[in-house]
Parts: sequence; structure tokens; C-alpha cells
Amino acid sequence: MSTTTTQEPSATATKSEADKPVESVVDAVFDVGEAWAAYGLKVGRMALITSARSLTHAARALDALAKSFEKKDDATHDKDVIDAPAS
Repeated sequence: MSTTTTQEPSATATKSEADKPVESVVDAVFDVGEAWAAYGLKVGRMALITSARSLTHAARALDALAKSFEKKDDATHDKDVIDAPAS
């Protein structure tokens, strides 16, 4: 006579039911972390865009300032300057 062992279905069902809350908590934490990561990336993107715009405006202002210095420099060189002899 051979004897076979079988597991009770209720023990297996109880174990998987006990794992469900742990899995749902882990999934929830993962989802929250994923949402924060996505938010952080969006905020970082916006910060870089804003910084790029600010740098573009600063570069244009510096260019305009450099051109105004060039115009003043050209204006002073265009005048005929006569030096008096040193005595």
C-alpha cells in the first residue's frame, strides 16, 4: 500500500492571501516613488528651460553692451586729434 501526501488547499490559500497585503503595500510604495521621480524630472526640466532662457537674455544684454562699447570706441577714434608739441 502506498501513501501519498497532499497539501491542504486551505493552507496554500491562506499563505497567498497573507502575501497579498504585503504585495499591495510594496506596489503602492513603488507607485509613489515612481510618481515622485516623474515629478522631479518635470521640475528639473522646467528649471533647465528657465535657466536657458535667463542665460539667453543675459547673453543678449552682454552683446548689446559690447556693441555699445565698440560704437563709443569707434566714435573716439574717428575724431582728428592734434597733439601739441611738448615743450
